[in-house]
Amino acid sequence: MPRLAQGAEGVFDSKGVKIHYDIAGEGEPIVLIHGWMSDASMWGADSRGNTKLDTAGVPGFQVIALDCRGHGKSGKPHDKNAYGAEMAYDVVRLLDHLKIRRAHLVGYSMGAFIAAKVAATVPNRVISIVYGGQAPLIKGEPTGSKEIDVFAKAVADGKGLGPYLMYVMPPDRPKINLAQANALTNVLYGKKDVQAFATAGLSFDKLQVSLSDLKKCKAPSLYIYGSKESDSLKAKVANLCKVLGRGEVKVVEGGDHVSTLAKPEFGLTLVQFLKSHKSKT
Repeated sequence: MPRLAQGAEGVFDSKGVKIHYDIAGEGEPIVLIHGWMSDASMWGADSRGNTKLDTAGVPGFQVIALDCRGHGKSGKPHDKNAYGAEMAYDVVRLLDHLKIRRAHLVGYSMGAFIAAKVAATVPNRVISIVYGGQAPLIKGEPTGSKEIDVFAKAVADGKGLGPYLMYVMPPDRPKINLAQANALTNVLYGKKDVQAFATAGLSFDKLQVSLSDLKKCKAPSLYIYGSKESDSLKAKVANLCKVLGRGEVKVVEGGDHVSTLAKPEFGLTLVQFLKSHKSKT
């Protein structure tokens, strides 16, 4: 979605937490739910980094992107109980705030976990659902993330986020020492509420859903991820499609967890899926 359209923004109170959102276009609503440590600008931004949503490729749709709690311009509580399922309820409250009965949900990474929780909780509010770069967190399956644990420990230690950067640095990149890593992460995260990020990440287990609840949502679904994603994710998606008896799958060749979102194939597939499943009511 290369061209950016002028839109509007708003704020509402979601059970005591301010939730910020951006909105553009007119028509059937699409709610975009970003990934961990990101914000609504991941879906499109101007030269200053402010969110700008492009609706040129999706006529007949209204695009809504929220900043999940703990991220962007939304409120940032430090209580773990304020996250987890509350992030999904924020989406439902956003629909209520905008007086929207049903919407398409598009979630990437953490956003996919949140979208699944919405689908399992209020299935009648979902027209279609896209799981980008991730799949629903199913009850009974492991939900821990070493990456989040390393980040949260670095935040708790208060000695810099260098250990986190060194952990996530791809093996084919030049090695850096701890001092260099701390300096770089200070540039990347120095002005952000890293405690809120850590708290949100550690609450993902509360976004788990049961297969029985997920089955109640009959909305068409699309799993889209890069070919360089983990084998465990690919296996999980294949199993979910089999168990649920539905679900389209698109693999973006050459994409990893970060780069897939920026590849033209991602946007083209997303738009095609949304148009093909536009509500007839």
